[in-house]
Amino acid sequence: MAASADPYLLRLLLHCWRCDLRLVPVNTTEFDEEQQTHAPQRNYKCGLGCHKQLIDAAAIESKTWSAAERRATLTDVQLAYRQSVLEMLLAKVVIGPTEADVTYTWRM
Repeated sequence: MAASADPYLLRLLLHCWRCDLRLVPVNTTEFDEEQQTHAPQRNYKCGLGCHKQLIDAAAIESKTWSAAERRATLTDVQLAYRQSVLEMLLAKVVIGPTEADVTYTWRM
């Protein structure tokens, strides 16, 4: 298991339901009305544009990690090791037409 500084935990695992290509990480900024500043936002997108909206990275990564915790006994895994753990457990994560449509292909 290797530590990673990559902020995108699903970089090698997240695929588009339509074209089966890997979704690519995209950094954007959103204006925070309350703070009156631009806040960085992590997202994924299909390189062919199958998804009209960007996929919120934090949301899909959290959902996937929760699924992994239900599948395996994972306790106190530091953030730096989560990408490695997910890559050991999962062969592929496919996101469907909406963020709610997620399919996991497990290695074991």
